[in-house]
Amino acid sequence: GQAWQATWLNPIAAAVLIGATALAVALVPRYLRRFFHTEALRAEIADPSTGPTLGTFPAGTLLLGVAWGVVGPLLVGTTIALWLDAILLTIGIMLALSLSITWVALTIRAEVGLESVHGGWLIPPLMNLLVPLAIAPLAFANPSDAEVLLMIGLAFLGIGAFLFLAVFTLIFASLAMCPPAPAAAAPSLWIPLAPAGLLGVATLRLLQAGVPGGLWGPQFVLNGLAIAVMGIGFGLWWAALALVELMRLRRSGGVPFHIGWWSFVFPTAAMALSIGAVGDATGLMPVKVMGAVAAFTLACIWALAATRTIRAAFEPPDA
Repeated sequence: GQAWQATWLNPIAAAVLIGATALAVALVPRYLRRFFHTEALRAEIADPSTGPTLGTFPAGTLLLGVAWGVVGPLLVGTTIALWLDAILLTIGIMLALSLSITWVALTIRAEVGLESVHGGWLIPPLMNLLVPLAIAPLAFANPSDAEVLLMIGLAFLGIGAFLFLAVFTLIFASLAMCPPAPAAAAPSLWIPLAPAGLLGVATLRLLQAGVPGGLWGPQFVLNGLAIAVMGIGFGLWWAALALVELMRLRRSGGVPFHIGWWSFVFPTAAMALSIGAVGDATGLMPVKVMGAVAAFTLACIWALAATRTIRAAFEPPDA
């Protein structure tokens, strides 16, 4: 909507934000109950198959903060929306730091083979890359405090970027040196698109947020634009590789549906967000069209995953 100045999308964005917030409120108690079972939680975090995916809770909290910072002013005004963004940002940072440090500490103590590494391991790095996106609206609205805010954002950008490089190296080594993963693990192959997209758009937004406060000139934003385009290039290359693998699995029997199918959704969202941000910053029509195509593709993938999830929820246990 911002890239195309399509104000008719504003009510849709506001409605989706209301729905996402209501769903978050409904889900939070289920997560909070798990914190009271410390030993079980530690065991779950240490499990290489499920531990990294717990990062979806901090990531979802931070993403909701981003949404309130960008879309929230349409509903409750700028001041309240930014307060909600700041509150969710603070909670998300505490959760992200606690989980990422605990996960890394437990992982390096365990005897985990390379065959246990999968795309889900990128979720802990990914949640750190959402912090800059939640900070950017606050920095835009408060130029006098932008320097401190951007320092925090850049710090988390560094955490996410270096963890991404380290973990992605393990994933690539696992793909190259271990037997092919089962078909059920195929959705996790799509996850590298997420940090590739977020790394660029997070850098771009932080550099854009520093211009109103006079921290640097508009030309400096070109550095963020370059990083965003590099991330998009890698993401599209990896998407082509992942599609080849998915087509092979489809010919050999297909990928059974499970909750991990949502791994097709959020990486596509990250790439759509990055392409849209580059199109908005450059005004280049081909890039804006790519962003629109990516957003439409995201909507289709989201609808498919949501439909299959709802259908599975109402199926008998033995179905």
